[in-house]
Amino acid sequence: MKTILVVDDEFDIVEAVKAILEEDGYRVHACGNGSEALRCLKEVKPDLAILDIMMPRLNGYETLKALRQQPAFAQLPVILMSAIVPEVTAGGYSWNGFLKKPFSLQSLLDQVHRLAPKAADGDGATG
Repeated sequence: MKTILVVDDEFDIVEAVKAILEEDGYRVHACGNGSEALRCLKEVKPDLAILDIMMPRLNGYETLKALRQQPAFAQLPVILMSAIVPEVTAGGYSWNGFLKKPFSLQSLLDQVHRLAPKAADGDGATG
């Protein structure tokens, strides 16, 4: 079963995304901010991360940068989400998808299925 890390400071969004993805057959670990997400990365070993851009403490860009600097997660697929359109690059660090809030259930699932297909079970960032 693929694991997805969902990071957003808006509890309602985290819970909605978590419910949708769990219903679709994914294991989901939710974090309320970027600092919390970085602390739990090694334990969770996600196959995909979904990061909100606008968060207190450590925003989505800063979280993405810190994630990319860790060799084990440098290639981890990342979807950014926000009500604003993201910058073209986040300090030179790339991402794999973007969800503009509010987003549809189908757009969420389309991107998740593309980046973390359920058919090929791996055990986290190691494959």
